[in-house]
Formats: sequence, structure tokens, C-alpha cells
Amino acid sequence: MSKKIVAFTCGRRGGNTEIYVKMALVAASKMGIECELIRLNECNLIPCKDCLRGPCYVKGPGACILKDDGEWLAQKFLESDGYILGAPVWSLSPAGIVTVFRDRIFGPKMDLAGWEMNGGAPEWANGRKLQRPGALISVGGALTEHWTSLGLATLYTTTFSAQTNVIDHMNVHQVADLGEALTRQDYIYRAKYLGQNLGHAVLNPQIDWVHKFLGETHGEACPGCHTSLVVAKPGRNYVECAICGRKGYVSMADGTLSYTWPDDPQDRLTMQGKYDHMREIARHSEMYRPQEEGVQEELKKWRQLEDFTVASPSKKRDIK
Repeated sequence: MSKKIVAFTCGRRGGNTEIYVKMALVAASKMGIECELIRLNECNLIPCKDCLRGPCYVKGPGACILKDDGEWLAQKFLESDGYILGAPVWSLSPAGIVTVFRDRIFGPKMDLAGWEMNGGAPEWANGRKLQRPGALISVGGALTEHWTSLGLATLYTTTFSAQTNVIDHMNVHQVADLGEALTRQDYIYRAKYLGQNLGHAVLNPQIDWVHKFLGETHGEACPGCHTSLVVAKPGRNYVECAICGRKGYVSMADGTLSYTWPDDPQDRLTMQGKYDHMREIARHSEMYRPQEEGVQEELKKWRQLEDFTVASPSKKRDIK
């Protein structure tokens, strides 16, 4: 059976993001891999309503109360052997459709650690591939990465629950105007190599692709997700990677900052890190349960308070 890469793009049709994604797909297709491209901005995808104990958790995306393209997108992801997500950076972070896509398609309903800890994949998954390699392409127009700092970080959040192992990524900057992607030979090569790297990973599923990064590794702080977005708090001798959560211990030599990154059981890129998070959720539930009954009257008051709520024009039309 032939392998398939499904790419999801979040920019304009024919825009710079889509050009780089297509270049990656062309490279992968030359390796005999079937490739598909889906424009998320042309899909009907309504933001998640965060239903309490939503039906999608048990019965899958098809049971969602929102009847749009969500189920189809989830099926497309599950059918894939490789995943690409590309998005332009608008204001530090990517286009809003990225987080709508993440919240509707991934999260608890597509949580591989939760499945494994509760008896295995649900029936609606139909035994389809549970892990896959992936690649990310973030495209910003600023002259440096200063105004694109949350681009890759946000794209990464679509990969955690389903254990999509990112084997390459591109953090593009200084590409803004229509067609400008074609003026950057360095990024053209990188898009091609990204497609080839993902193709190689797709064609070799026997390899565990956790922490098997095939892209450029120089110049970034974290050796896990290969980014440099870290949380540094006063009084600590370590930083935390804002994406994968690993701790890096800080040292200075000759005025130069360096880090030591030991293995970390809370690493979000690993199944162990996700198990730790599932146990964390369970512990929190146990902490709240004894207090739940005591807050019901207070909760009712706040839920019913509508003194300051203003209905939107569309909501008013729906009421009529």
C-alpha cells in the first residue's frame, strides 16, 4: 500500500506559505509518496464549544455537535502517514485557523496517551495509524525572528496529543509580499529538503522518530524541538523549553551562554511526558472532587449572571 502525506495550509491560496508547502510535497511525491494539500481557510470549521464530556471524546469527531468539515479533516489526518502544517505569522503567532484546527481535530479526543492508558484506541479510530512523522513551516515577513517568535511554537501544539513526531521544520522570516518566497533560494532548498526528510521518515515507519530530527540543528537552544523559546525565571539555574517542557541548566563561559539538557520525564515530545500529564490531570481531579459539591450554589449564581452580557447582531437574529 502506498504511503500518503497530507499537508494542511493556513495562508492565502497561492501565497508564500502554500508555495513552500507545495515545494515540500513535490519533493516527497518524487519518492513515490501520495501527497494531498488541504487549504484550511477554505474549509468550514467552527471553533470548539468545549462541551462538558463532549460526545466526540467517546464516539469520535463524527459525533461532534458542530456539523462542518471537522470530521472530514480528522479522517484526513488519520489516513495520513505523514503530516505537514504550514501557516503565515500575522502578529507574533500564526493565523487563527491554526488554533481552531488544533482544538477541533486534536486534544483529548485524539490523545494517544489517554487511549493507551485506558485500554487502547477507540473503535472510531478503525485501527488506523496512531503515530506519524510530521514537519512544520512557519512563514513570517519581519526582517528577523523577533516578530515571528510564536509561529513554530503554535504549530507545534497541533502535534502533542496525537504523538506526531516533528522531524523537520522551517522558521521563515523576511518573506512577506506575494511571490517573495520565490526570491529566497535558501528557503527553496530548505522546503525541498524538508519534503525529502519527511518522505524518508514516512518510508521508514520501523524507526521510532521521537527525537530523530533531520532538519537544521545549529543555533537553537533546545535539542529536543530545536527552537530557542525558553522560560527563564529569576532565582533558577535552569530554563524550561516553552514548547517541549524540558529543563536546560544554564552556564556561562567567556561571556557566552550555554545549556545542558538532561533527559526529562516531562518532555512533551515523548509518550512518557504525556503519561505524566495524564496522571497530573487525574491528580487534579482527585483534589477538586471533595470540594465540588460545596461550590454548586455559588457556581449557579455566576453561571446565571448575565447583567453585562451583550448579544452580537447575529445572535439577535438567531433569537428572532
